Amino acid sequence: MEKTLRYITACLVMLLALSSCTRNHGDIGPWFGTWHVEQITADGVPQNVEGDYFFQFQSKVFRVSRVYGHENLVESYGTWEENGDKMAISFPDPDVFYIQMPGLETHNDFTVTTTSSRGVTFTKIESSTGTTYTYRLGKNP
Repeated sequence: MEKTLRYITACLVMLLALSSCTRNHGDIGPWFGTWHVEQITADGVPQNVEGDYFFQFQSKVFRVSRVYGHENLVESYGTWEENGDKMAISFPDPDVFYIQMPGLETHNDFTVTTTSSRGVTFTKIESSTGTTYTYRLGKNP
């Protein structure tokens, strides 16, 4: 019961954060909005994934969601921080980290390799295997 109450409370806090002012802590520039994960590769080999993944950035709140099948949605919330070409995305509560996405862990250190107003590519090295994952994202209108 306590775990369920913690989960509900965490979800409510994240929903309030997402529905609040879009410019908390200043302008986050081109990251604001929804990005569709168009391709994931592991050491250069395209990964076959079921469903569509989306990244969403707002203030310091990060949401990753997976849509698959008929109206099936799984989502997890975390935090993100950018420093030059480095981006850290973390999911501080592993009890509510539900996304099964190739290479995505509870803490991720990405290197942003390309950016434009319509697309971005980042890479990371998975801590447990040393595999290099590349994520290509397209901006949803």
